[in-house]
Amino acid sequence: MEMEKLQHPDSIWTWKTNSRRGKASLWLPYLSEVKSMKGDKYCFTYNGGSVEARLRDIDFIMLYGASGDLPVAFLDALNNQKIPLIIHRRNLSDPYLFLPTYHSDRQDILTAQIVARQNQIKAVYIARNLLKARIAKMAGTINVSGGIRKSIMACRSIIGLRSIEAQITKRYWKAYYGRMGIRRLTRRDRNEPINQALNAGSLFLSGVILRWVLYHRLSPQHGFLHVQSSYPSLVYDLIEPFRFVIEEAALQASKETSEKQKLVAYTIEIMKDLLEEQVYVPATRQQVRRKNTIHGAVLALRAYLIGDMSRFVLPMEGAKTGGRPIEVSYKLPGEIRK
Repeated sequence: MEMEKLQHPDSIWTWKTNSRRGKASLWLPYLSEVKSMKGDKYCFTYNGGSVEARLRDIDFIMLYGASGDLPVAFLDALNNQKIPLIIHRRNLSDPYLFLPTYHSDRQDILTAQIVARQNQIKAVYIARNLLKARIAKMAGTINVSGGIRKSIMACRSIIGLRSIEAQITKRYWKAYYGRMGIRRLTRRDRNEPINQALNAGSLFLSGVILRWVLYHRLSPQHGFLHVQSSYPSLVYDLIEPFRFVIEEAALQASKETSEKQKLVAYTIEIMKDLLEEQVYVPATRQQVRRKNTIHGAVLALRAYLIGDMSRFVLPMEGAKTGGRPIEVSYKLPGEIRK
């Protein structure tokens, strides 16, 4: 079966695109075999069927519950095409992550990133903006008081911001699970089906962000709000403003199916639909698909780090407003013109 013809909800999803040069992000459940075909084309056999795809048309690949072998030649081909690969299993706390090799760019964004991390003022400023964006999306589930917002603005340390985040997210998860009628469940209970769906959604979205982080020559291991370099902390920084997509998808999926085995698949399917929705971004005054704001978050950070912008302005969706717009140096890809 050709990649662009796949629509089955229990198999594989790809980004919808009207562009001939569009790329697909592949989610392959229970992969069993990867077979090389002519040129850069491969056949992926998974639980439910198989799909043929050219590597040049792929953005990143996530394998869920994979078994079997991955040929070294295939991994080399992924590196040549600059395609990240994530392998995740239900009970695997840390997924396998294959990163392609990138060289630094002319503007040496990597050095700018490290210097900013070492600058307490800049690091806290970036982390604060990420946290503010995350909390703004929680407001529909819990009440976020003006006092909490003032505490965030007044905080001058990463530890302090993470402490505030921990207090808010504890209330948030209690309310979130309550909307499903689930009691006495925490986000750390990994064996719970809803948490498995949330984890799978997080890994899928992190793969999208990872692709753009690598493309723009940033280090995925050096975050600001998440400071440990033992995992892709910058990726999990930039996922914060968009976690609402994962959480809304899992919430909808839990209402559509009572089968534990299908909850992950439904969550990913709904995420794809949510990411395809059209949204307006006041910061850039553009109408785009929600998935393009994810790329925009990386562009916004890059612009701030290299000094193109004096402020870190995330491309968050919102309504059109009057007044003088914020000046930003970046534009979101995929603008929808009417």
